[in-house]
Amino acid sequence: MEKNHHDLSIGPVLLAIAAVFFFTALDGIAKDLGSRHSTIDVVSIRYLSGLIWSAVVAAFYRPPWPSVDMVKAHSIRAFFYAGTSFLFFYAISVLPMVETMVFTYIAPIFMAILGRILLKEKVPASTALAILLSFVGILVIAFGKGFSLDHLQGSVLGIIAALGSAGTYALANVLLRARAGDDTIAGVVVLQNILASTLVLPFAFLIGDPIGALRSEWMLGLAMGALGTIGQFMMATALHRAPAARIGTVEYTNIIWATLIGIFIFQEWPHWTVYAGAALIIAGSFMLLKAKKS
Repeated sequence: MEKNHHDLSIGPVLLAIAAVFFFTALDGIAKDLGSRHSTIDVVSIRYLSGLIWSAVVAAFYRPPWPSVDMVKAHSIRAFFYAGTSFLFFYAISVLPMVETMVFTYIAPIFMAILGRILLKEKVPASTALAILLSFVGILVIAFGKGFSLDHLQGSVLGIIAALGSAGTYALANVLLRARAGDDTIAGVVVLQNILASTLVLPFAFLIGDPIGALRSEWMLGLAMGALGTIGQFMMATALHRAPAARIGTVEYTNIIWATLIGIFIFQEWPHWTVYAGAALIIAGSFMLLKAKKS
């Protein structure tokens, strides 16, 4: 399929916003499941249900069989993608939804650095200032929580996990960008779920109870798989039609959905410092974006 990234209408943007909403709703389900199950079981529920929906996608779209080169490339990406799921699902189980989302906003910073290292892309001189702004934003949020080991308690590991998930997510996306145009959307969605499941499930069966968890939470499990699959297709379609820079900024709308879900579902009322920190982190990301376009 020929690519066309020049659609500047509102359509692709609305599609991307809907995708972000679906992803945030998936995260809300993961947070709910995390209150009753271990992180590895929640991740397993995500991928077991993903396998079910991948079968539906494969039957409907009939993507071509992956080449050996495609399997090798996406196997590496699947490792980091699975790591992102584990770290993020752990973080969201111990931190408020909005805080977890905000910490992952440093992913563009990681992508710029990793793009320079792995893809030899040019990194603007403003990267250092963007990193500084993001770091200050993280400190603002931490100070809002008290910024002491006694006060933060279990939140320390949650913050580290959230930041780690941003790093692994950025690496997975950089690896995907390296294969831009080589693979079909349906093929990537199906292969990604299969490879990530192959990595996660052996450990889950060894230290957890993924089948028992899915059996007891099958409705939420299927919902997770559906939200993730539909969201992937929506975002991929939006990126296919419109410039990546235009669609990428839509990611930040998840702070709206996370706030609403956090308040109305989990009774989490964010501190104002969360939004102040988010503003600094987003400013750093936009600084990178502006420098890249100039």
